[in-house]
Amino acid sequence: MSTVRATRLLTSLALSTALLWGVTVPAITIASEDVPRKMQLADVKHWTYNIQDVHTDRQYDQLVDTNYDMYVLEVAATEQGRRDYDIAGLVYDIRQHNIAVRGVDPIILAYVDVGQAEDWRWYWRTSWHIGDPRWILGADPNDWAGNYPVAYWHPTWQDIVIYGYRGRSHVQESIDAGFDGIYMDWVEAFSDDSVVDTIKAEQDIGRSAAQREAARRMLRFIEKIRDSAREQDPDYLIVAQNASDLHGYNPERYEAVVDAIALEAIWWDGVNGDGDDDGVGAFDDWDDPEGYNVRTNRLYPRWTEEVLAHLEAMGGRLPVFCAEYAQDRGGEQRATEVYERLAPGVCVPYATRRALSRLSTTPLPAGYRALAEDEAT
Repeated sequence: MSTVRATRLLTSLALSTALLWGVTVPAITIASEDVPRKMQLADVKHWTYNIQDVHTDRQYDQLVDTNYDMYVLEVAATEQGRRDYDIAGLVYDIRQHNIAVRGVDPIILAYVDVGQAEDWRWYWRTSWHIGDPRWILGADPNDWAGNYPVAYWHPTWQDIVIYGYRGRSHVQESIDAGFDGIYMDWVEAFSDDSVVDTIKAEQDIGRSAAQREAARRMLRFIEKIRDSAREQDPDYLIVAQNASDLHGYNPERYEAVVDAIALEAIWWDGVNGDGDDDGVGAFDDWDDPEGYNVRTNRLYPRWTEEVLAHLEAMGGRLPVFCAEYAQDRGGEQRATEVYERLAPGVCVPYATRRALSRLSTTPLPAGYRALAEDEAT
């Protein structure tokens, strides 16, 4: 058990005992010099990204003993069968460890897929399929099983993400668990064929006009997420993953509703492959070597050049992060290449593997050093 978890349990036990025996517990005053510095997006130098196996003891121990400036985590309690998982406790313990060892309150973001329904979330019903309900528009274009692009402007989907559906919403879950904001995956829903075709048919307009309307609706959706969350937390952060081309449809509006952008695989990606004997591929198997060191332009010609052009158009007005599926393994030094040559001046990098089920140590981010609590200054 980590020191942070043990301290939290002992403190809770002590307070409970005091209350039981009617003992008055004095208020704790924190001296101004002991108030931790809140990390800002513009100051992040090292970050990490973990959206599988977050609920396991292995990942608890790995996460809590680190001191990254920013964490992106799966909200495991929104998965079916895991409502009782203490995601708030994990967030708290990560935060307290960082405060203890370096006096910094890190940014901790909730990973949420805002453009696709996922059949393992609390809201999913077994009777649902493409077209029923009608806001489930199609299959994932990259064959991610259980993921379905949605009409993100539909009231039911917005209830699921923002306002509440069957007593819960993604935004409220993140706030209740103590996250600092949302890390929005699948913003690229605005350019998905099933989405654009739906708007085209709905409004009887051409494809270009439908694409512009899809972009407008996505920006409005993000604005609703931001506005609703900030009613409870005025500092709630909005970080978009991928879909850098959305910025070009309305740069001023984009920069008004999004606090930062993160890109996957600008230079290096992975492939799912054929999988092992159980059919588990590199997107789920951390040890599968196909999950990293695949040149992105080999999979999607000129992807790198297009994304870099989008970032250049942003002109440095937003913080930019990148998750590169690159490792120093098998005689290749791809992660080191990302940290030392490719990312500087472009994005704050994190080199990892497609499975995103552990924290990458091959190598650790350039300049990062884990601190133990006995090193606190």
